[in-house]
Amino acid sequence: MTNTPTKGKESALARLLTPLEQRTKTDLSYLTKGGFWLTLDEAGGAIAAFLLSVAFAYFLPKEVYGTYRYLIALFWIFTALTMTGLPSVISRSVTRGKEGAFRSSFRFSIFWGLPLSLVALSASGYYFTQGNMELVFGLLIIAGLGPFMQAAILWSSYFTGRKDFRSLAFFGVIFAFVPALSLFGTMFLIKSPLALLFTYLASTVLTGLCISLYILVYRKPNTEPDPEYKNLGWHFSAMNLLATAAQQVDKIVVFHYLGAAQLAVYALATALPEQIKNVFGSVTTLALPKFIERPYAEIQKTFWYRLWGFTGILSIVAVTYALVAPFVFTVFFPAYQDAILYSQVFALALIPTGSTISITLLQAHKAKRELYIFNVLSPVFQIVTLIILTSTYGLMGAVVARLAARLLSFALAGVLVQVYGYREARTLAK
Repeated sequence: MTNTPTKGKESALARLLTPLEQRTKTDLSYLTKGGFWLTLDEAGGAIAAFLLSVAFAYFLPKEVYGTYRYLIALFWIFTALTMTGLPSVISRSVTRGKEGAFRSSFRFSIFWGLPLSLVALSASGYYFTQGNMELVFGLLIIAGLGPFMQAAILWSSYFTGRKDFRSLAFFGVIFAFVPALSLFGTMFLIKSPLALLFTYLASTVLTGLCISLYILVYRKPNTEPDPEYKNLGWHFSAMNLLATAAQQVDKIVVFHYLGAAQLAVYALATALPEQIKNVFGSVTTLALPKFIERPYAEIQKTFWYRLWGFTGILSIVAVTYALVAPFVFTVFFPAYQDAILYSQVFALALIPTGSTISITLLQAHKAKRELYIFNVLSPVFQIVTLIILTSTYGLMGAVVARLAARLLSFALAGVLVQVYGYREARTLAK
């Protein structure tokens, strides 16, 4: 009898959602249960990132912050040489009940992180010949801690695959706030890009590995192996090679052509729209298990309806942010008033980020050919346009290049979803 009120609430919620589900052609019960926790996770990460941005703007000189952002960008570019495709593969394995892949993925990920160390050491040698000791020591820090980063983020793949979004949110907030608090403490003690870099990498790696240890000890994943996870991990990582580099190359280009201070302005201008984009990242996390479980043809029936609806929501968010950006910068980033216009223009890049849903669908169904096409054409276009427009038009050129690349990615991903659908239909017809 004690469960009656709860059951009543659930049935009332079901009665409310059922007609909406029929109209929107979406499993709103699943979205309501999982979406709340994932939104909490993303919101926690966004709050931590926002507070960090405010602290950077108030307490760090632009040159220090710009150099730190450059080193972080170098680190993430070097991660392109690691197993970046492994997290989505592990989620896929866990969804299918083959949790042994999660258990065996750590050694595999760390070992294939060693190429990152070799490249970082080589880059360190180059900057040594140039007499830039700050970048020399920064790259040595990257070489030492970098190979562990991919292993440190695998914990989220386990919870995503199990559709345990409550645990994903709880540990996601911890994973966001521990490095943030560590950086807060560091910037008050020493205003050095090297200290900030070491703090960020070390705290992130340690936090992630501790969460994974908790999973192994207390959640006890089963030992069912997935024979194809390594091969698929190689494919997905190879696909990500250019895309991973392209995500950070804008910072490298701005630093090279315009210097550390201008990179600080650019980083603050793009930070808030990027944090808003991350809040909507829960959509792809929710979609992945559903995409894996359902036939491609069935998903396609309602895919475009949902994608355009999501894009409409993003359009409203982008316009709203562009309107309030001057107020936000005046209150929280008074030293970066020159970043307002760049941030308003970059907010438009929120609108086509629905391309991530298309890519998640292709990943869920192992559409290797289409994923290779996307992960070559899209990054190459972004890198080329960034170099041309930044060298010609400065910071506004970099912002416009990023916007153009997002628009291309949205269109290309949509075309590839249709192409794979035709290819899948022909295969089933044989």
